Order: sequence, then C-alpha cells, then structure tokens
Amino acid sequence: ELRPALSETTDYRRDAAASLRARARLHESIYPTVMAPRRALVALASTLLAASALRPATRCLRPVSARRAAPGIDPTSPQMQVEFEKLKGVTREEVEEELNLLGIPATPDMDDMTAKLRLMEARIIFAAPAAAGPAANASPYEKLISEKPSVKTYVDGLFNKGDINGANVFMEYVNDKAGAQTRYGKEQIYQDVFAKAEEMISAPAFTSAKLLYGGFPMMGEDALRGQMESIGAVKAFSVTEEDPVTGMVGVVEFEDESSAVTAVEKWDGADMGNEVMLTLKYQ
Repeated sequence: ELRPALSETTDYRRDAAASLRARARLHESIYPTVMAPRRALVALASTLLAASALRPATRCLRPVSARRAAPGIDPTSPQMQVEFEKLKGVTREEVEEELNLLGIPATPDMDDMTAKLRLMEARIIFAAPAAAGPAANASPYEKLISEKPSVKTYVDGLFNKGDINGANVFMEYVNDKAGAQTRYGKEQIYQDVFAKAEEMISAPAFTSAKLLYGGFPMMGEDALRGQMESIGAVKAFSVTEEDPVTGMVGVVEFEDESSAVTAVEKWDGADMGNEVMLTLKYQ
C-alpha cells in the first residue's frame, strides 16, 4: 500500500496542477480550435488537484486500472506517485535524454514538471503488461472489451469526439440494459446508441496474431520491436511510416495470438499527447 508523506503529496499535487495549466496553454497555442472545448475540463482538473493538496492524506490512494490509459493517465494515481518518487533528484537533462530515447522530444516550452510528467506517463504506458483478460469482478462492459477490443475503440472514439453522453449511455446499456432502457429509452438518440451496442455485442469476436500499429513515438525500429517483444515473442515486424508528429506506423505479428490480444488491451487508445493516440488493429 502506498502512503506518501503529506508534504511530499502536497508538493507533487501542486506541481501537477501547475503543470496541467502550463500544458493546456502550450497545447492551445498549437491546437487552438481543438483545445478550446477542453478549457473548462482542464480548469476543473487543476482546481481539484490544487484543492486536494490542502487536505491531509488520511487514507491510501485508490489504485487505478493500468488498462484505462486513454484518454490520459490520472496524474494523482498510485502509479504516477511511484514514478514521481523515482524521478526525485533526476536532472532535467536526464529526463530529456530518456524521453528522446522513447521518441518523445521535450520542447523548450516545457517546464521541468511537465517534462517529468511526460516521462512518467511514458514509463507507465510502456511498462510490462499485466496478464491479459478481465478481473474476476469485472463489469459486463469490461468483459466485453476484453473479448472485443473494437468496442473499446468505438467508445473511446465517442469520448474523443466530445460525445460524452453517448459513450456513457453505451457503457451503461452494456452493464444494465433494463435500467438504461428505463432511463433513456424514450429518446431516439439513445435508441440509436442501444442499437449500435446490440450490433457490436452480437458481432463475432475477431482476433489475430497480426496487428497494424500506429502512433508510437520515434524511438527507432529496434527499440520499438523491443517494446513489442516485452509483450511476447515476435514472428515478424516492420515499420512502414515514420513521422515526427504522428509517430511510427507498421505491422507486427506475434508468435501467439494471446500476445496480440494483450498488446491491444494495453496500448490501443493510449494517449501520447499532442492529439496522438496509439492504435493497434487486428489484421
């Protein structure tokens, strides 16, 4: 169990709150039309982080599922707290060097805390995966996306387009059909959501040992193959595109189909920043 000291937790949360605001300003300067709808959410997150720094740490931090990496990683999660401790005393130059090795350049606009946050997120995203498959007490929705990752991709797409209600109603319908129909069944827009959910639930599950991947940082072919091999033995690997903004694109084929399933569960939809997300699709 992780019980950080109050002073350390307070410093970390205040730094994280300030960094969120700085990151929002940086992204908005680059993507003004994309970032505008997110201002309110960023402001709310920063306020909550700053406020939480004033409360005593009277209980353990609640663990957060590593699989829910998109969109973004909770900066106050236990995983981030652990990585923050590891980076104490690490210089800015060392942080930038590790980011560059991962293909994630640190820009001059980043303050020290923002650079550390990017490295902490990258370490978590590329950490060795947990065992594939949902937990024993998983919800119906969690079990469904384990069997059919395309469902998770669809719901994440709704979130990314700003259709928060549609995404939430979709998940609620999968978890409790009768309850969702009682609450939302009179509205045509949600009847369409129910129909899409039924279509995806009834569709046969498709998995394969071969994946088309995209969005991975420019770490080089050998390093990216090494990341894939951290999941399982790789039969074939290729890089077809490399772009400094959108990342690396290519195809990987694992020896075992279960390794491909694990890779999709762990990485598909993970937020890499600057509006880039990892994608892994069965071929």
